[in-house]
Amino acid sequence: MIRNCHRLTALLLCCVLLVSAGCAAAEKTITITFTGDCTLGSEESTRKDPNSFDSIAEKEGYDYFFANFRDMFEKDDLTVINFEGVLSDSKAQETQTKRYRGPSEFVKILTGSSIELADLANNHTGDYGKQGEASTKETLEQNGIPWMKDTNYYIYEKDGIRIAFLGLHKEFKGNFEKYKQVIIALKQKEQVNAIVACWHQGSEYRGSHEVRPTESTAKAMIKYGVDLVIMHHPHVVQGVDISNNRCIFYSLGNFVFGGNDDIREEKFLIDKTVTSMYSMVVQVKMTFSNDGTYLGQQATIYPTYTSSAAPKNNYQPYRANAEEAVPIRDAMQIDTKFDLPEITTDENGLSRMELPYLPAFEGAML
Repeated sequence: MIRNCHRLTALLLCCVLLVSAGCAAAEKTITITFTGDCTLGSEESTRKDPNSFDSIAEKEGYDYFFANFRDMFEKDDLTVINFEGVLSDSKAQETQTKRYRGPSEFVKILTGSSIELADLANNHTGDYGKQGEASTKETLEQNGIPWMKDTNYYIYEKDGIRIAFLGLHKEFKGNFEKYKQVIIALKQKEQVNAIVACWHQGSEYRGSHEVRPTESTAKAMIKYGVDLVIMHHPHVVQGVDISNNRCIFYSLGNFVFGGNDDIREEKFLIDKTVTSMYSMVVQVKMTFSNDGTYLGQQATIYPTYTSSAAPKNNYQPYRANAEEAVPIRDAMQIDTKFDLPEITTDENGLSRMELPYLPAFEGAML
Protein backbone atom coordinates (compact mmCIF):
# COMPACT_ATOMS: atom_id res chain seq x y z
CA MET A 1 0.00 0.00 0.00
CA ILE A 2 2.81 2.40 0.96
CA ARG A 3 4.62 1.60 -2.29
CA ASN A 4 1.43 2.30 -4.27
CA CYS A 5 1.01 5.63 -2.45
CA HIS A 6 4.55 6.56 -3.36
CA ARG A 7 3.88 5.66 -6.98
CA LEU A 8 0.67 7.73 -6.97
CA THR A 9 2.48 10.69 -5.41
CA ALA A 10 5.25 10.46 -8.00
CA LEU A 11 2.67 10.25 -10.79
CA LEU A 12 0.80 13.30 -9.50
CA LEU A 13 4.07 15.22 -9.18
CA CYS A 14 4.96 14.38 -12.78
CA CYS A 15 1.54 15.59 -13.92
CA VAL A 16 2.00 18.87 -12.04
CA LEU A 17 5.44 19.37 -13.57
CA LEU A 18 4.14 18.62 -17.06
CA VAL A 19 1.22 21.01 -16.65
CA SER A 20 3.53 23.68 -15.27
CA ALA A 21 5.94 23.19 -18.14
CA GLY A 22 3.07 23.34 -20.60
CA CYS A 23 1.81 26.61 -19.09
CA ALA A 24 5.29 28.14 -19.20
CA ALA A 25 5.75 27.06 -22.81
CA ALA A 26 2.37 28.52 -23.69
CA GLU A 27 3.38 32.01 -22.60
CA LYS A 28 4.39 34.39 -25.38
CA THR A 29 6.84 37.26 -24.92
CA ILE A 30 7.17 40.35 -27.13
CA THR A 31 10.35 42.40 -26.61
CA ILE A 32 10.11 46.10 -27.50
CA THR A 33 12.95 48.65 -27.36
CA PHE A 34 12.36 52.41 -27.07
CA THR A 35 14.85 55.24 -27.61
CA GLY A 36 14.74 58.97 -26.98
CA ASP A 37 14.52 61.78 -29.53
CA CYS A 38 16.17 61.11 -32.90
CA THR A 39 16.88 63.77 -35.52
CA LEU A 40 18.54 62.56 -38.70
CA GLY A 41 19.58 65.80 -40.34
CA SER A 42 20.69 69.38 -39.79
CA GLU A 43 19.46 72.93 -39.94
CA GLU A 44 19.92 74.59 -43.33
CA SER A 45 22.40 77.11 -41.89
CA THR A 46 24.73 74.43 -40.50
CA ARG A 47 24.32 71.65 -43.04
CA LYS A 48 27.77 72.12 -44.60
CA ASP A 49 29.65 72.64 -41.34
CA PRO A 50 32.31 69.96 -40.76
CA ASN A 51 30.63 68.78 -37.54
CA SER A 52 27.05 68.82 -38.81
CA PHE A 53 25.03 65.61 -38.89
CA ASP A 54 25.06 65.62 -42.69
CA SER A 55 28.85 66.00 -42.81
CA ILE A 56 29.37 63.17 -40.31
CA ALA A 57 27.00 60.97 -42.34
CA GLU A 58 29.07 61.62 -45.46
CA LYS A 59 32.32 60.94 -43.60
CA GLU A 60 31.38 57.93 -41.42
CA GLY A 61 28.58 56.27 -43.41
CA TYR A 62 25.01 55.43 -42.45
CA ASP A 63 25.81 52.52 -40.12
CA TYR A 64 27.78 54.79 -37.78
CA PHE A 65 25.02 56.47 -35.77
CA PHE A 66 23.29 53.48 -34.12
CA ALA A 67 26.37 51.24 -34.17
CA ASN A 68 26.56 50.77 -30.39
CA PHE A 69 22.97 49.54 -30.20
CA ARG A 70 22.52 47.60 -33.44
CA ASP A 71 22.98 44.20 -31.79
CA MET A 72 20.32 45.03 -29.21
CA PHE A 73 17.91 46.28 -31.86
CA GLU A 74 18.41 43.22 -34.03
CA LYS A 75 17.61 40.84 -31.17
CA ASP A 76 14.32 42.42 -30.09
CA ASP A 77 10.95 42.10 -31.80
CA LEU A 78 10.41 45.81 -32.41
CA THR A 79 12.53 48.95 -32.03
CA VAL A 80 10.62 52.24 -31.71
CA ILE A 81 12.16 55.71 -32.05
CA ASN A 82 10.74 59.18 -31.59
CA PHE A 83 11.58 60.65 -35.00
CA GLU A 84 11.92 64.44 -34.69
CA GLY A 85 12.47 66.02 -38.06
CA VAL A 86 11.84 65.58 -41.75
CA LEU A 87 13.09 63.30 -44.52
CA SER A 88 12.79 65.35 -47.70
CA ASP A 89 14.93 66.40 -50.64
CA SER A 90 13.24 69.79 -50.71
CA LYS A 91 13.67 72.69 -48.30
CA ALA A 92 10.38 74.29 -49.32
CA GLN A 93 7.85 75.39 -46.69
CA GLU A 94 10.21 75.98 -43.79
CA THR A 95 7.86 76.80 -40.93
CA GLN A 96 9.89 77.69 -37.84
CA THR A 97 13.23 79.05 -36.66
CA LYS A 98 14.67 75.67 -35.67
CA ARG A 99 13.91 73.14 -38.37
CA TYR A 100 15.59 69.81 -38.96
CA ARG A 101 15.78 68.04 -42.31
CA GLY A 102 17.71 65.15 -43.76
CA PRO A 103 17.62 63.97 -47.38
CA SER A 104 15.27 61.06 -48.01
CA GLU A 105 18.27 58.77 -48.44
CA PHE A 106 18.92 59.07 -44.68
CA VAL A 107 16.14 56.53 -44.20
CA LYS A 108 18.91 53.97 -44.79
CA ILE A 109 20.25 54.92 -41.37
CA LEU A 110 17.08 53.41 -39.91
CA THR A 111 16.72 50.38 -42.18
CA GLY A 112 20.37 49.45 -41.65
CA SER A 113 20.02 49.62 -37.86
CA SER A 114 16.95 47.38 -37.36
CA ILE A 115 14.59 50.22 -36.45
CA GLU A 116 11.06 49.14 -37.23
CA LEU A 117 8.66 51.89 -36.07
CA ALA A 118 8.81 55.70 -36.12
CA ASP A 119 6.73 57.96 -33.88
CA LEU A 120 5.93 61.17 -35.79
CA ALA A 121 3.75 62.79 -33.14
CA ASN A 122 6.05 65.69 -32.22
CA ASN A 123 6.70 69.37 -32.87
CA HIS A 124 9.29 68.87 -35.65
CA THR A 125 7.44 66.60 -38.06
CA GLY A 126 5.93 69.77 -39.58
CA ASP A 127 9.20 71.70 -39.86
CA TYR A 128 8.82 71.86 -43.65
CA GLY A 129 5.08 72.10 -43.86
CA LYS A 130 2.80 69.60 -45.53
CA GLN A 131 5.34 68.66 -48.19
CA GLY A 132 7.93 67.76 -45.56
CA GLU A 133 5.54 65.64 -43.53
CA ALA A 134 4.18 63.90 -46.63
CA SER A 135 7.71 63.18 -47.86
CA THR A 136 8.69 61.76 -44.46
CA LYS A 137 5.71 59.42 -44.31
CA GLU A 138 6.14 58.30 -47.93
CA THR A 139 9.87 57.70 -47.49
CA LEU A 140 9.33 55.60 -44.37
CA GLU A 141 6.55 53.58 -45.98
CA GLN A 142 8.52 52.90 -49.16
CA ASN A 143 11.33 51.50 -47.03
CA GLY A 144 9.15 49.24 -44.91
CA ILE A 145 9.08 51.37 -41.75
CA PRO A 146 5.58 52.04 -40.38
CA TRP A 147 4.84 55.27 -38.53
CA MET A 148 2.26 56.47 -36.00
CA LYS A 149 0.81 59.89 -35.34
CA ASP A 150 -2.35 60.99 -33.52
CA THR A 151 -5.25 58.69 -34.47
CA ASN A 152 -3.12 56.91 -37.10
CA TYR A 153 -2.09 54.06 -34.85
CA TYR A 154 0.04 51.05 -35.74
CA ILE A 155 -0.73 47.44 -34.80
CA TYR A 156 2.17 45.03 -34.46
CA GLU A 157 1.36 41.35 -34.82
CA LYS A 158 3.37 38.26 -33.90
CA ASP A 159 2.31 34.73 -32.95
CA GLY A 160 -1.31 35.79 -32.77
CA ILE A 161 -0.54 38.71 -30.41
CA ARG A 162 -1.65 42.19 -31.48
CA ILE A 163 -0.12 45.27 -29.82
CA ALA A 164 -1.39 48.72 -30.75
CA PHE A 165 0.96 51.73 -30.73
CA LEU A 166 -0.38 55.27 -30.35
CA GLY A 167 1.74 58.33 -31.14
CA LEU A 168 0.36 61.33 -29.26
CA HIS A 169 1.37 64.99 -29.46
CA LYS A 170 1.25 67.57 -26.65
CA GLU A 171 -2.21 68.74 -27.74
CA PHE A 172 -3.53 65.29 -26.87
CA LYS A 173 -4.23 66.39 -23.30
CA GLY A 174 -6.88 68.81 -24.55
CA ASN A 175 -8.63 66.08 -26.56
CA PHE A 176 -8.52 63.29 -24.05
CA GLU A 177 -12.15 62.30 -24.54
CA LYS A 178 -11.54 61.62 -28.24
CA TYR A 179 -8.48 59.50 -27.58
CA LYS A 180 -10.16 57.70 -24.72
CA GLN A 181 -12.66 56.42 -27.27
CA VAL A 182 -9.78 55.35 -29.54
CA ILE A 183 -8.21 53.39 -26.66
CA ILE A 184 -11.52 51.69 -25.87
CA ALA A 185 -12.13 50.89 -29.55
CA LEU A 186 -8.68 49.34 -29.93
CA LYS A 187 -9.49 46.84 -27.20
CA GLN A 188 -13.10 46.19 -28.20
CA LYS A 189 -13.17 46.48 -32.01
CA GLU A 190 -9.56 45.87 -33.07
CA GLN A 191 -9.27 43.26 -30.33
CA VAL A 192 -5.66 44.13 -29.56
CA ASN A 193 -4.02 42.33 -26.66
CA ALA A 194 -2.15 45.39 -25.36
CA ILE A 195 -1.74 49.10 -26.06
CA VAL A 196 1.43 51.21 -25.91
CA ALA A 197 1.16 55.02 -25.88
CA CYS A 198 4.13 57.19 -26.89
CA TRP A 199 3.37 60.76 -25.80
CA HIS A 200 5.29 63.92 -26.73
CA GLN A 201 4.77 65.85 -23.52
CA GLY A 202 6.55 67.79 -20.78
CA SER A 203 8.73 70.87 -20.29
CA GLU A 204 12.05 71.05 -22.08
CA TYR A 205 15.22 70.70 -19.98
CA ARG A 206 13.35 70.07 -16.74
CA GLY A 207 14.43 67.15 -14.60
CA SER A 208 10.97 66.52 -13.12
CA HIS A 209 7.63 65.92 -14.78
CA GLU A 210 4.48 67.90 -14.02
CA VAL A 211 1.80 66.27 -11.90
CA ARG A 212 -0.83 68.01 -14.01
CA PRO A 213 -1.41 67.36 -16.79
CA THR A 214 1.44 64.92 -17.41
CA GLU A 215 1.15 62.42 -14.57
CA SER A 216 -2.61 62.65 -14.15
CA THR A 217 -3.23 62.16 -17.88
CA ALA A 218 -0.76 59.27 -18.17
CA LYS A 219 -2.52 57.47 -15.33
CA ALA A 220 -5.88 58.17 -16.93
CA MET A 221 -4.63 56.50 -20.12
CA ILE A 222 -3.79 53.39 -18.13
CA LYS A 223 -7.15 53.51 -16.39
CA TYR A 224 -8.88 53.30 -19.77
CA GLY A 225 -6.75 50.49 -21.20
CA VAL A 226 -3.18 51.56 -22.06
CA ASP A 227 -0.57 49.08 -20.81
CA LEU A 228 2.65 51.11 -21.19
CA VAL A 229 3.37 54.85 -21.52
CA ILE A 230 6.63 56.20 -23.01
CA MET A 231 7.21 59.97 -23.12
CA HIS A 232 9.54 62.31 -25.01
CA HIS A 233 10.13 66.05 -25.52
CA PRO A 234 12.07 67.37 -22.47
CA HIS A 235 15.40 66.32 -24.12
CA VAL A 236 16.67 65.14 -20.72
CA VAL A 237 15.93 62.06 -18.62
CA GLN A 238 13.11 62.11 -16.10
CA GLY A 239 11.72 59.52 -13.72
CA VAL A 240 9.65 56.35 -13.79
CA ASP A 241 6.19 55.70 -12.39
CA ILE A 242 4.01 52.62 -11.95
CA SER A 243 0.22 52.73 -12.15
CA ASN A 244 -1.94 49.62 -11.97
CA ASN A 245 1.25 47.59 -12.48
CA ARG A 246 1.95 49.40 -15.78
CA CYS A 247 5.11 51.46 -16.35
CA ILE A 248 5.22 55.16 -17.18
CA PHE A 249 8.53 56.62 -18.38
CA TYR A 250 8.29 60.41 -18.27
CA SER A 251 11.22 61.20 -20.59
CA LEU A 252 13.96 59.12 -22.23
CA GLY A 253 16.06 62.15 -23.20
CA ASN A 254 17.83 62.57 -26.55
CA PHE A 255 19.39 59.73 -28.52
CA VAL A 256 20.80 60.22 -32.03
CA PHE A 257 20.06 63.93 -32.08
CA GLY A 258 21.36 65.69 -35.19
CA GLY A 259 19.71 68.98 -34.30
CA ASN A 260 22.53 70.24 -32.06
CA ASP A 261 26.20 70.30 -33.10
CA ASP A 262 27.24 71.00 -29.53
CA ILE A 263 26.08 69.13 -26.47
CA ARG A 264 25.92 70.27 -22.87
CA GLU A 265 28.18 68.50 -20.39
CA GLU A 266 27.25 70.85 -17.55
CA LYS A 267 23.91 70.97 -15.79
CA PHE A 268 21.29 73.33 -17.19
CA LEU A 269 20.89 76.68 -15.47
CA ILE A 270 17.10 76.31 -15.35
CA ASP A 271 17.38 72.90 -13.69
CA LYS A 272 20.70 71.88 -12.20
CA THR A 273 19.72 68.22 -11.89
CA VAL A 274 19.97 67.44 -15.60
CA THR A 275 22.14 67.63 -18.70
CA SER A 276 21.37 66.61 -22.26
CA MET A 277 24.29 64.18 -22.09
CA TYR A 278 22.09 61.79 -20.10
CA SER A 279 19.79 59.42 -21.93
CA MET A 280 18.28 55.98 -21.57
CA VAL A 281 17.14 53.16 -23.77
CA VAL A 282 14.20 51.22 -22.35
CA GLN A 283 13.46 47.63 -23.28
CA VAL A 284 10.14 46.14 -22.19
CA LYS A 285 9.20 42.46 -22.33
CA MET A 286 5.43 42.04 -22.45
CA THR A 287 4.09 38.56 -21.74
CA PHE A 288 0.83 36.98 -22.86
CA SER A 289 -0.90 33.68 -22.34
CA ASN A 290 -1.38 31.31 -25.24
CA ASP A 291 -4.90 32.69 -25.77
CA GLY A 292 -3.59 36.27 -25.91
CA THR A 293 -4.42 37.45 -22.40
CA TYR A 294 -1.98 40.12 -21.24
CA LEU A 295 -0.03 38.75 -18.27
CA GLY A 296 2.50 41.44 -17.35
CA GLN A 297 5.66 43.35 -18.22
CA GLN A 298 9.27 43.70 -17.21
CA ALA A 299 11.33 46.77 -18.13
CA THR A 300 15.10 47.15 -18.29
CA ILE A 301 16.71 50.60 -18.37
CA TYR A 302 20.03 51.00 -20.22
CA PRO A 303 21.76 54.23 -19.04
CA THR A 304 23.20 55.99 -22.08
CA TYR A 305 25.32 58.99 -23.05
CA THR A 306 24.35 60.86 -26.20
CA SER A 307 27.93 61.59 -27.32
CA SER A 308 31.45 60.38 -26.57
CA ALA A 309 33.02 63.59 -27.88
CA ALA A 310 31.41 66.27 -25.68
CA PRO A 311 31.23 69.21 -25.84
CA LYS A 312 30.91 68.27 -29.51
CA ASN A 313 28.06 66.02 -30.51
CA ASN A 314 29.35 63.05 -32.49
CA TYR A 315 25.76 61.76 -32.90
CA GLN A 316 26.73 58.29 -31.71
CA PRO A 317 25.19 57.42 -28.32
CA TYR A 318 26.80 54.70 -26.24
CA ARG A 319 25.87 52.59 -23.23
CA ALA A 320 27.33 53.80 -19.93
CA ASN A 321 29.54 51.69 -17.71
CA ALA A 322 28.70 51.32 -14.02
CA GLU A 323 30.50 54.49 -12.93
CA GLU A 324 29.09 56.59 -15.77
CA ALA A 325 25.59 55.33 -15.02
CA VAL A 326 25.53 56.67 -11.44
CA PRO A 327 24.66 60.32 -12.28
CA ILE A 328 22.03 59.15 -14.76
CA ARG A 329 20.40 57.00 -12.10
CA ASP A 330 20.62 59.91 -9.63
CA ALA A 331 18.89 62.25 -12.10
CA MET A 332 16.11 59.73 -12.64
CA GLN A 333 15.75 59.06 -8.91
CA ILE A 334 14.96 62.72 -8.19
CA ASP A 335 11.82 62.32 -10.31
CA THR A 336 10.90 58.78 -9.15
CA LYS A 337 8.75 58.08 -6.07
CA PHE A 338 10.15 54.61 -5.36
CA ASP A 339 13.74 53.40 -5.10
CA LEU A 340 15.14 52.60 -8.52
CA PRO A 341 16.93 49.27 -8.96
CA GLU A 342 20.65 49.17 -8.33
CA ILE A 343 22.98 49.38 -11.30
CA THR A 344 24.25 46.05 -12.57
CA THR A 345 26.54 45.24 -15.49
CA ASP A 346 26.69 42.64 -18.24
CA GLU A 347 29.69 40.60 -19.32
CA ASN A 348 31.08 43.66 -21.14
CA GLY A 349 30.84 45.95 -18.12
CA LEU A 350 27.91 47.92 -19.58
CA SER A 351 25.24 49.09 -17.15
CA ARG A 352 21.56 48.38 -16.81
CA MET A 353 18.77 48.66 -14.23
CA GLU A 354 16.16 45.92 -14.19
CA LEU A 355 12.73 46.80 -12.85
CA PRO A 356 10.77 43.89 -11.32
CA TYR A 357 8.23 41.93 -13.30
CA LEU A 358 4.80 43.55 -12.95
CA PRO A 359 1.98 41.01 -13.28
CA ALA A 360 -1.30 42.20 -14.73
CA PHE A 361 -4.36 42.38 -12.55
CA GLU A 362 -7.67 44.17 -12.39
CA GLY A 363 -8.30 46.39 -9.40
CA ALA A 364 -7.35 49.62 -7.71
CA MET A 365 -4.52 51.69 -9.17
CA LEU A 366 -1.24 51.40 -7.29
